Amino acid sequence: MKIFICGPTVYDYSHLGHARIFLFYDLVSRYFIFKDLRPIVIVNITDIDPKISFKAKVENISQHKLSTKYLKELLIDLSLLGINGTLNFARASDYVESSKEIVKKLLRNNIAYSTSGNIFLDTTRLSSYGKLSDMTRHDLDNARLDISPGKHNPSDILLWNAADDFDQKYSDGILGNGVPWWHMQDSSVAISIFNGHYDIHGGAVDLIYPHHESHRAQLQVLTSCERPVKYWTHVGLLTVGSKKMSKTLHNTIRIRDLLKKYDSNIIRLYIFSNHYRSQFDFSLSRLEKFREVDDIIANAYILSDKSSSEPYYRNQYDKTTKKYMSKFIKCIEDDFDTPKALETMIHTAKSDKSFAALRDMVSIFGLRY
Repeated sequence: MKIFICGPTVYDYSHLGHARIFLFYDLVSRYFIFKDLRPIVIVNITDIDPKISFKAKVENISQHKLSTKYLKELLIDLSLLGINGTLNFARASDYVESSKEIVKKLLRNNIAYSTSGNIFLDTTRLSSYGKLSDMTRHDLDNARLDISPGKHNPSDILLWNAADDFDQKYSDGILGNGVPWWHMQDSSVAISIFNGHYDIHGGAVDLIYPHHESHRAQLQVLTSCERPVKYWTHVGLLTVGSKKMSKTLHNTIRIRDLLKKYDSNIIRLYIFSNHYRSQFDFSLSRLEKFREVDDIIANAYILSDKSSSEPYYRNQYDKTTKKYMSKFIKCIEDDFDTPKALETMIHTAKSDKSFAALRDMVSIFGLRY
């Protein structure tokens, strides 16, 4: 199972909104492993961005040192959340040469064009452009982005930026000295690692347009395949006071700060009590309620017979245990309905003879006891 996730821009500490995305795909990976599949999960890390350059100047270090610093901090946070080994990370800056070749290929195929020092994707050449975000051509033309003199169409996507100067530039005799822009960075990683064909693409719901729409279009052209990605999955926003949790809005809750007060199990249970596609507002009082849920599961897990260190498989379940596990699996396989799966886990924890099922449920949810 090949999975690609749009990761964060590493210029500051990561927050709970990032954690929600990472925790969901950690659960997805754990479930595939439980099903004897082998997930290969690549997380793209954006380390080419004006925000990184600005922050590097503030901290008086190079852009590379700054992004490396916060990538390391992210890995520490994820480890504290119990995310170890299910995710692999790819820095966009390591794939600049691939970006160059992709942009040149798009130019040769007349899918891209150069103007005012920048190179854009010509969206009118792509018949299905807008399908992922369910936008008409009229919608696309009114959603102006990447504004620049000489653009052929309002919806055209910036691929290579040679006009702006923010102290991160890569030399190229054909494209001009510049940087692969946001939408191109993910494509270069996906082409390099998965050859542009993979099973699941994931990220936050606010990336559907223009980011994922552009990414899909590039992969279609580069792979000559109408459906290079089988499934697009989008995680709902985590909000604070009905506003997106965002570094830009200065309303973030840092992962490590929350972990000082709450065990990672409590955070996981709180996150998974909401369907991954739903938007929900962070509530400290609601988070607090999952201490009790954690205690219920922990007590059942610890007090149950753990004499065997061998894993339990579904064909070893007794009739009662199989009933609970079947219900849990049905919830997970219904578009990862973790709220209902959690309810089943709680019922299982309260049962006296279902430790085998509880053990597997706890493993899939990534809880640590």
